[in-house]
Amino acid sequence: MRDNLMPVIERDEVFVGIPQTPPAALDQRVRSILYCGGSGAASIVGIARRLASAGRRFEVHNFARSADHTALRNEFDALRHHGKVYHHFDLPDDLSAQKSAFTMSPTHANTQIYCSGPRAFTDRVERQAREWVHASNIHKIVLSDFGTLRESD
Repeated sequence: MRDNLMPVIERDEVFVGIPQTPPAALDQRVRSILYCGGSGAASIVGIARRLASAGRRFEVHNFARSADHTALRNEFDALRHHGKVYHHFDLPDDLSAQKSAFTMSPTHANTQIYCSGPRAFTDRVERQAREWVHASNIHKIVLSDFGTLRESD
C-alpha cells in the first residue's frame, strides 16, 4: 500500500471520478511550463486550454514513446497559436532527463511548473524544478501505482 491507497482486488467495486487538475496561475507575468509523460497528457492539455482561454502564453513538453502512440497530440498541436508545444519521442531515460532539465533552465523562482504522468516522471521533473523555482510553484498530477489519478503538491 502506498499513500494511504488500498490495493484493488479482483471483484472490488471501484469508483473512478473525473480527474482534477490544479488551478492554473493566471498572472500575466508568470511563466508556465507544462510537462506530461504518457497518459499524463489529459491533465496537461486541460491546463494548457485553461491558460490559453485566459490569454496566457505557456510552454508544453510532451514526452511519449513514439509519434504514433502520443496521447492527445492533435489537441496539443491545436494550442500552438497560444503557446509553444514540443513533442519529445522515444528518448532513453537519461536523454529524457537531460531534455526536461534543459527546458526549465534558467527560469525564475515564480515560474509555474505543471507535470503529469507516472510517478518516476513527475518525481524527476519535481527534482529538477526545485533547483529553479519555489517549491509551492511545482504542481504534480501523479498517476499512482494503482491506476488512480492524484494531485500532489
